[in-house]
Amino acid sequence: MDKASATNTLSDVQGNLGSHAVLRWLTLSVLLLGVTFWASWSVIVVLLAKSNANLTPSQLMSLVAIAGASGALSRLLGTLVVNQLGRWMPAVIATIMLLVSIDSFVQFSDTNITYPVLALLAALSGIGCTMFAPAFDLTRQYKGSLNLPLSMSVVIGMTIFSLFLAQLAVPLLATWQPDGMESSLVLQRSSGNFFARVDAGEPILLNSFSCVWAVLFTFTAIVSVGAALFVPKKQSLPKVTIRKLLTQNGHVWYCSILYNMTFGSFIGFAMALPLLLEFVFGYSTLILVWMGPFVALLARPFGRWLAGIFGGALVTQISLLLMMVFGAVAGRYMYFAQHGPTEIYFEPFFISMLGLIFTSALGNGSVVVTMRKVFPRTYTHRVLIWAGTIAMLGAVYLPLRFAWALKSQSTDTVYIDFIVFYVIGLLLNGFIYLRRHGQFYNP
Repeated sequence: MDKASATNTLSDVQGNLGSHAVLRWLTLSVLLLGVTFWASWSVIVVLLAKSNANLTPSQLMSLVAIAGASGALSRLLGTLVVNQLGRWMPAVIATIMLLVSIDSFVQFSDTNITYPVLALLAALSGIGCTMFAPAFDLTRQYKGSLNLPLSMSVVIGMTIFSLFLAQLAVPLLATWQPDGMESSLVLQRSSGNFFARVDAGEPILLNSFSCVWAVLFTFTAIVSVGAALFVPKKQSLPKVTIRKLLTQNGHVWYCSILYNMTFGSFIGFAMALPLLLEFVFGYSTLILVWMGPFVALLARPFGRWLAGIFGGALVTQISLLLMMVFGAVAGRYMYFAQHGPTEIYFEPFFISMLGLIFTSALGNGSVVVTMRKVFPRTYTHRVLIWAGTIAMLGAVYLPLRFAWALKSQSTDTVYIDFIVFYVIGLLLNGFIYLRRHGQFYNP
């Protein structure tokens, strides 16, 4: 090969790598923005509860469940359309989310927003979760591919970071008072954000968050369209169908159950906890709730590191045991708070909930290590998409269960459900992955 040909080939390769790098970052950007928009409902309902919106506790908790169901269904939908949309998927989803955020801005600016409208907005909020499928596809390594594989842990961790970002940004933007923006929603109880406390009587601008995200979606949509036009079409890639895995490999089901117990617990409690604290304790908890996703961000890589040393199944077993302990303690203090002076039980309850979230994220990191050793890399990303979709049901079941329990003032009984669930997981993980003569002993 002459020097000119070698230079041209190198230039083509660099250009191809550069264009795919742009598409990679756009995929992750739309995922981050979309999941944050979805997770914002964990805080929006708290601000509605503090306002003059006149919504019942069960209605507000059901809005969290509707948003959770939207995220779960959209994540599943993403696995069905990712091959059809290909490199156009970031542009399509960013454009749809732009329209959703504009609609949210218009509706939250209305002087008489109703529960059916809020339910529709919550149902549309999860569309951005469809981006999990293309994001996980970035983690695959193909022969002859120019793409450098992305760590699966980064994609999973982005969900946790999105919750952290939402629970920081929404209170800040909703209590910010820019000129020219008005709202009929007014705080009837004091609230706040990470930086300041906001007194009762101040307006709540839920449309400000939608406005900021509309601007961000506009930018990503424009750039995504340009990237889709210039990025070369991907080569034909081998398909791994989850249906084949589900019928031929029982470990897909075992790992999905463990993934649901760990990540599903985190996502469910992180979405429901802000509103639960508001109803049971009545504190300005928006200053504190971001701590849940924050400790999860720290715990998950720590769990992965421990699993690399001691084995994924062993760390998962210890995590499930600790989740049972923290769940029992949280349920105990919740019972006391409902039958006594709530203020003295807030701190121990909140600390036990942080412990439950920390250990669930710790266990999730170790479950992923187990999955990597049980399945070949070609299959792992597909199994993670399936397991992650199942885990999103935690954001549906937990709010619905708390909504039911709030009616009877028996929210402590919810923790009994989860302790039983964790006992099942403890037995399942111990029998399948910790038996000395098992197929995947302490992987």
